[in-house]
Amino acid sequence: MDGLTLVNATAQDADVVFRLMQLYYFEASAWSDEEILSDGLYDCAFADVRSRLRNEPAWTRLIWLDGALCGFVQVDEVELQGRRLPELADLFVLPKHRGKGVAAAVVKDLVRPATGEWLLATFRKDKTAHAYWERNLPKMGMVHSIPSGPEEADFRLFLISAG
Repeated sequence: MDGLTLVNATAQDADVVFRLMQLYYFEASAWSDEEILSDGLYDCAFADVRSRLRNEPAWTRLIWLDGALCGFVQVDEVELQGRRLPELADLFVLPKHRGKGVAAAVVKDLVRPATGEWLLATFRKDKTAHAYWERNLPKMGMVHSIPSGPEEADFRLFLISAG
């Protein structure tokens, strides 16, 4: 996508990542059942964000579109069925930038044939996300399947790879 840039966040970006994560948790609270804490924030400590950015430089990428910050994507490494896989753990696009193809462009940028299979997890109660991924993964050229084995209580899992 023209104008789209993914930039690895650093510890110096901790303030920005923390604020974006608060927006993400606010939106997700509709289906995650997460409660706001007495300090008015969701359960995400600034010190933890800064530490993780310092120790895992590839964890968070800031998403920029035509010079405007429009979201973030976080990549974790997880174990599934005895294999270590990269996981698209959190992908958040600010509402103003939705419907422009940003999420699809981010996934296509990260999940390439050379990167193998990835895990994508959505909150089980987030019907909008389920419909989005079911509709758009094939349009992105992604092969996807539901992993076998016991179901995750809170999450719906997809295994995805570039087709």
